[in-house]
Amino acid sequence: MNRWKRLAPPHTDPWRPWLAWRGSLTWRITAHAREFRVQVVRQAPRIPNEDEFRQLGQPTHRRALVREVVLHADGRPVVLAHSIAAWRDLSGPWRGLRGLGSRPLAEALFTDPLVSRGPLEFVRLDPRHPLWRRARELFGREFPALRARRSRFVKHGRPLLVTEVFLPGLLDLR
Repeated sequence: MNRWKRLAPPHTDPWRPWLAWRGSLTWRITAHAREFRVQVVRQAPRIPNEDEFRQLGQPTHRRALVREVVLHADGRPVVLAHSIAAWRDLSGPWRGLRGLGSRPLAEALFTDPLVSRGPLEFVRLDPRHPLWRRARELFGREFPALRARRSRFVKHGRPLLVTEVFLPGLLDLR
């Protein structure tokens, strides 16, 4: 399985400016694109991926809300975002997730003073990882290793895990 690391990629890595960005990725994309849209591809109860359970602090067999969206910039998919909240938190601190629709999650995370963000973690996803396979399924093509980052957001002591898988078109934004 691909291992998540806290060490950002080297400065020579073309993905580093996107991966190491601590602010809202949505806001950064909109600053580099003429057109931006969020496409919801899944929002349903599911069992989290194996590497996500500990981040949520829940047993491996429990369902959680999984929200997957594709961020499009200038008509091209640039990010597959995969967010997870424990099911019990949907009637508590993360209840706003249910009604987001095609609005960016960043609106809820970066404008709420009660939300704090943990450290970023980074990984190269390959065919062994379920999110690489999900990208292949959604876009109907094979990818080289995909770069991804994730972080935990916490509100009232309850976590929300956000993973962002960077698609090749993101590097075209300047």
